[in-house]
Amino acid sequence: MVDMSSSNQKSLAQGFSLIELIIVISIAMILMAISITTFFSVSDQQSLEKDVNYAIALVEKARLQTVNSKDNSQFSVRFATSSVILFQGPTFVAGSSTNTIFNFSPKVEIATINLSGGTQNTTFEKITGKSSATGTVKFRLKTNQSASTTIIMYKTGLVEIQ
Repeated sequence: MVDMSSSNQKSLAQGFSLIELIIVISIAMILMAISITTFFSVSDQQSLEKDVNYAIALVEKARLQTVNSKDNSQFSVRFATSSVILFQGPTFVAGSSTNTIFNFSPKVEIATINLSGGTQNTTFEKITGKSSATGTVKFRLKTNQSASTTIIMYKTGLVEIQ
């Protein structure tokens, strides 16, 4: 029988070589970089989805308030590059106390507003809830402009994600 206990003790006592340590640290750093990149990509996509969903919620709220004749008034929505504004009446007045402003995450912007008549606003009709403007609004990430979501505004006042 061969006594290997002295050779095993000798290799264990030496520990890791500098090259082995550098390789392990390098692999750990590569894995960390990949996971951080993935995390931020997912986080950006979630910001886009959240902002689009909130914009749709404001459009639906404006339509519902108009159909329900809240304050015996019409309600409208204005799309801007970095925000969506719900306002009372057919004419937008900046700074009005009745405006509900939703500012997008700093990562999100509206790339294009293609509503009929070249407008940024849509107003809903009493009783029917029909929209004064139809078309599309394209949201995108500022850091990755190929990551985008488009909403479609129909004449019925309904909104859909494309």
